[in-house]
Amino acid sequence: MSARRHIGNPEYLTRRIPQNPRYQHVKSRLDTGNSMTKYIEKLEEIKKNYRYKKDELFKRLKVTTFAQLVIQVASLSDQTLEVTAEEIQRLEGTWVTDTSVCN
Repeated sequence: MSARRHIGNPEYLTRRIPQNPRYQHVKSRLDTGNSMTKYIEKLEEIKKNYRYKKDELFKRLKVTTFAQLVIQVASLSDQTLEVTAEEIQRLEGTWVTDTSVCN
């Protein structure tokens, strides 16, 4: 028997398995360490969230968005102040009438 004789075609071991698009989102659960695909995914994540740091609680805002929020809060606080001023006057009016009854 010669050593050159093979069982089957030796190209079977080098052939790539075709990928099914249905399972593109499925990832391996086995952590094999650093790899090029993990490195590329990490770089894409950094590029997408380049403004954020790991220890930040909130996302960063643009200046225009912050200005809009400040204006909205100011208008809401003005409305609440008007309501509370009316309530205070009403409560003071009832308190004054209550104290006159007690005397």
